[in-house]
Amino acid sequence: MPSTIKHMTRRLLAIALAGLSLGCAQDPVIPTIGEEPIVLSLGFSTKTFRVGKPDTISVIATSALTSAALVAYGTDCRFLVTIRSATGQVVVPPNGQRLCIPLVSPVVDTFPPNGVITRRFVWTGRSDFVPSGTTTTVLPAGTYYISAAINALNYTTIAPAVKVDLLAQ
Repeated sequence: MPSTIKHMTRRLLAIALAGLSLGCAQDPVIPTIGEEPIVLSLGFSTKTFRVGKPDTISVIATSALTSAALVAYGTDCRFLVTIRSATGQVVVPPNGQRLCIPLVSPVVDTFPPNGVITRRFVWTGRSDFVPSGTTTTVLPAGTYYISAAINALNYTTIAPAVKVDLLAQ
């Protein structure tokens, strides 16, 4: 490769990396460490759900920090769970939009050193969680992908999607 092209490639790479590093910021309340400070995972009573039968989806947030961490939320939605169809369409929450009420003052979760916070969601194979509104619909049997996220004021992380099956009654 001619040296002019190598030089231009290196310059473009340096500019791209500089842009990425400028876009990455983390609140000082959550210390920066080499790994994710808070790791999300999903737990299930089963990965085979049945329409109409309530089953629990647990979102487990585990702190990797050796000191307490504060995570502040600006809405009543602390942990968000999303269920997608096999084609990638969001089916829970309905219309792909979770209704989160803005809070006047932030609500805070305090993660103890190496601690765990678990939130539970009950799903019956409908287009929302229990208790669900009267406008939810029964989803068709098939394969779905469940994921979760924390989207707080000072920290964001996700739990990778897990494949589950929904069976008819």
